Parts: sequence; C-alpha cells; structure tokens
Amino acid sequence: MSKKVKKTKDKELRSLQRVKVSTSNLLISIKSLAALLRASISLSDAIKTMSEQSNDKNLNRIYAYLHKKVEEGSSLSDAMRLFPKIFPETMVSVVEAGERGASLERNLLFIAESIKKSHDLNRKMKGAIIYPIIIISMTVAEFVGMIFIVLPKMENLYSSFPNVPPFTIFIMNSAQAIRDNWWIILLAIFILGFLFYLFLKTKTGKYFTSWLSLHFPILKNLFISNILASFSRTLGVLLASGLPLSKALLISSTTMSNSIYSDILKKVHSNIDRGQNLASSLAVYDQYFNKSFIKMVEIGELSGTLEENMMYLHDYYSDDVTEMSNNIVTLIEPLLLILVGVIIGLLGITILMPMYQLMGSING
Repeated sequence: MSKKVKKTKDKELRSLQRVKVSTSNLLISIKSLAALLRASISLSDAIKTMSEQSNDKNLNRIYAYLHKKVEEGSSLSDAMRLFPKIFPETMVSVVEAGERGASLERNLLFIAESIKKSHDLNRKMKGAIIYPIIIISMTVAEFVGMIFIVLPKMENLYSSFPNVPPFTIFIMNSAQAIRDNWWIILLAIFILGFLFYLFLKTKTGKYFTSWLSLHFPILKNLFISNILASFSRTLGVLLASGLPLSKALLISSTTMSNSIYSDILKKVHSNIDRGQNLASSLAVYDQYFNKSFIKMVEIGELSGTLEENMMYLHDYYSDDVTEMSNNIVTLIEPLLLILVGVIIGLLGITILMPMYQLMGSING
C-alpha cells in the first residue's frame, strides 16, 4: 500500500471517528444486523446491507468502513474498536465473545437490549433534572428583565422622591453597575465557564463531579441508583455473553461514568485476580454498594446465577430510578417556588417601598 493511499485511509478514519450517531439509529442498526445474521446472510454481506439502509448518513459511512475492514480480514470487534465513541468497549467485548463462541447473533440482541435500557434510563434521568433547569433559567431571565427593562424606568420616578430607602438605592445602584458593565460581566462569566469546563476535563475535575453527584442533596439517591443500574446491566450482559468475571469487571470499571465507582471497581478487579470473591470485595465499599446489593451478588456467586442476579439488580434499580424521577419534581418544586418567591419578593419590595414611603409622607 502506497503512503498516499494509507494517508487517505487514515484521513477517512479520523473523519469518521469524529461523527456522532443517535442512540435510536444505532439501536435499530444493531437489531437489523442481528436479524440479517439470523437469516443466514454472511457477516460481510449483512454489514454491507447495513451501510445502505440507515437514515443516518454518518452511520452508513461507518458501516461501509466496517465492511471494508471485514473484507480485508479484520474481525467485526476489531473494526468496531476503531470507533470508541460509537461502539463502547462493553459492546465490542460482547461482539468479540460472540465471534469466538459462534453466538454473534444472540450477543447482538443482548447489545440491542442493553442499548435500549441504557437509553431509557438516561432519558428518565434527564427528565428528572430538566424541570429544575427550566425554572432556574426562567428566574434568571426574569432577573435580567428587571435589571434592563423595569428598573431603568423606575429610576426616573424615584429620583423625584424625597426619601428613597437605602435598600432601594443599593438595588438601583447595583442594577446600574450591571448595565454599565454588562459586557465585562458577560466576558468574565464566559471565561470562568470555559475555565470550569477545562477543569471538569481533568482528573481532579472528574473526581469533583463524581463526588458532587454522590453528595448532592435530594438528587444523590437518584444518581447512585442510576450508577448501580448501569453497573449491574454492564456486568450482567458481559457475563451472559461468556466473558470471565475478571475481564467483565475490568471492562465495567472502564465504562463507568462516575470516576469514584470506576476506581473502586478497578480495586475490586485486583482483589478478584488475587482469588477473592466478588461479594466480599464489594462489601469493603459498603458506603457505595448497599447490603441488599451485596447479598444478591453473594447469592448469585453461590448458586452460579450471577449474571441473572445482576440483570435482576438492573431491573430493580431501573425501577428505582423511574420512581424517583417521577417524584423528584414533587420534592424539588417547593424549594424552587421558595427561591422564585424570595427573588420576586425582594424585587417587589425594591419597587413598592419608596411608593409607600412617599404616600406616608403625603398623608402625614
């Protein structure tokens, strides 16, 4: 292969590695690929078919590249590893186990089900926190509107009043300062936001967000249940696909979104390699894995049904996430209403107090 051809192929791969694919389209494609294999179509022809039928052009291009690699002699799992953003290690490992055990079709169905459950769980999580975000955004918009639209009109009125309360003067001066320096404030917010974004990309930043999610009031139980549901599903799917416990744990640790749990699972993996069982290794971290979770793992190890028990735990914690997601608005709504009420109350006092004082002086 000439250097020019190789460079062109590398450029194509780098371009494809940057594209994004919707979860729903990926789910449909995996199920369709399994259906084609069930119909006794060869893997190469099945992948080629997938490169022509998706509504997502990027996904079609990725499947076309996978087909080319398979035609060159690469395994499907090795080809998928070239696209870690589209095909995470959990998925690739299940595909690899299916290729080795001649159960690729069944393992692809495992993957499809796992993707669907993960998508549903993430959607419920987003639904639980979107309401507070909307309320806070509306409050900020209202605050900005008061500063730039309402208060400037009131200042001219208050300038004719004899005795304006100090609190009102403070609010008016603060609003004036914000209007005079809005671009500096906006730039400072942008710079701080960008620096905070860079901080979150660091190891310390990831640890901070992980710690915050496990200690955030009201929402912490929701985050923990979501983590346990995801871990249970990942480990259960990997074990059901035929991977040994040690490798399944290692993969699970690398796919965890929470870095604290990821570090814990890496330590648990080391203990497993030294001969400990999973339940006793997890029991050391009972702050992160509750007693009922550990007990189910222990029973699964003793009875040889660990993968079934992990899938049961996934269903249990998924239901827990669903219930908490449905109730979270009820829990947070009073706090948000109090916050909005305090802000509106302060602004109301700012506007009305001078008027009351003026009326009092006139009546006096």
